[in-house]
Amino acid sequence: MDALDTAKIKQTAWEKLGGKWSKAIAALLVFILISIVIDIPSAFFEEDSMGECIWKILEAPFALGLDIGIYAYFLDLTRNKELSLKRLVVGFTNGWGFYFNLVCTQLLMCLFVFLWSLLLIIPGIMKAFSYSMVYFILLDHPEYSSRQLLRKSSEMMYGHRMELFVLYLRFIPWVLLGIITCGIAFLWVGPYVTAAFSEFYLQLKAKKEDVPEVATIA
Repeated sequence: MDALDTAKIKQTAWEKLGGKWSKAIAALLVFILISIVIDIPSAFFEEDSMGECIWKILEAPFALGLDIGIYAYFLDLTRNKELSLKRLVVGFTNGWGFYFNLVCTQLLMCLFVFLWSLLLIIPGIMKAFSYSMVYFILLDHPEYSSRQLLRKSSEMMYGHRMELFVLYLRFIPWVLLGIITCGIAFLWVGPYVTAAFSEFYLQLKAKKEDVPEVATIA
């Protein structure tokens, strides 16, 4: 099985961000701002109180809708499509069926990862990597059921989990830069990591389906 070139994936993500950094950073800032607004009510409850716990549970589905939105935005970026901040709310605008499928998939994924983690922490981590492509697949195939999404992600990631891990390791210096700069550099690190993750999906998808959709760079 041919391995993905994580160094090339990282480089390609950087090149695709060329000329789009301002839009990518703006999308990240909007994402962060909305996330903060959603979390504001929790500040009115005492720490670890029942009220805070209930709000966190109620907040989770909204946060999930935002999460897939940032995936959608950067998937468009790495596909060299026209960028729109409307993609950040795709989790809420694609219809109730899409949103319900997203929530069910997340719950099922968390359940399976938890059950595998009961064996040992390593199997749980491996299963989490196996399911790492779920959001991207859902965006490309909203007609898939939760079980189909998890199975498809596992099939795609079979033999490639270590490559994704190595890709994350390549960003350690960038994360350290973000820490050293008191978080300022994360405005660039966040888009870079997310774009690289999206590019990983595109190249993996092309390899599995023999679709040359990642060949061009705008």
